[in-house]
Amino acid sequence: MSRLLLNYFGKRIIMPTLQHATPFSHTPGSSLLLIDFDQTLTRNDTIGFLGEFGVSHSHATLKPWSYFVDSYLEEYRGFRDHLPDIPKGDFNAYIDQLDSYRPIEENSLARVSQHQVFANIHRKAFVEEGKRLRSEQLQAGVVSVLKKYRRQIRIVSVNWSKDWILGFLAELKLDRKQIYSNDLTFDQDKISTGQIVPQIVTTGDKQRVIDTFKKQNDRIFFIGDSLGDILPLGI
Repeated sequence: MSRLLLNYFGKRIIMPTLQHATPFSHTPGSSLLLIDFDQTLTRNDTIGFLGEFGVSHSHATLKPWSYFVDSYLEEYRGFRDHLPDIPKGDFNAYIDQLDSYRPIEENSLARVSQHQVFANIHRKAFVEEGKRLRSEQLQAGVVSVLKKYRRQIRIVSVNWSKDWILGFLAELKLDRKQIYSNDLTFDQDKISTGQIVPQIVTTGDKQRVIDTFKKQNDRIFFIGDSLGDILPLGI
């Protein structure tokens, strides 16, 4: 994994690889390893792969995946171009500006839900597709390094499907309760309704999730890679 920042209660450590991460206690409840998913554990952002998978398997939308990408980018750029300048060095103002994109992110999720991109797909299919892609999309060595910390891992991600993430990380045998992300809803037969429930869409959302862990654990380690991780990284 390329250069990552690991934040331990405000202390930033630049990590050349995950293999050299500082070891921590295995005592249950004493420490947690919180990790972003897309482009931290994976080589690429997998939401595009997830979207293409939905379009090709649900047969409930007539829109190509490019429609959703283009609609998001148009709205994102229109919003960005009207934002005021931020005073140099004002980190809090920068975080507030990142969080101000919430309506754009929520509109994107609502658009995907409205057009039923993931409707009529069995829950197991998301897991299996994640398993199929993991050999080419997971960062090299991730699973072997993380196995020793399996019970202490929590994935904190803006991804849209917990089953998708569990498929990629199947070798770790994580419990669904260890995944904190947006997620699809399913009927009693485990068939997707196509609706995405927003939980984490901004860096502020990630921080709020992490803050709940801080109250229950002695030590918190967070690994991330992007603007979505900037607040919990404390950059």
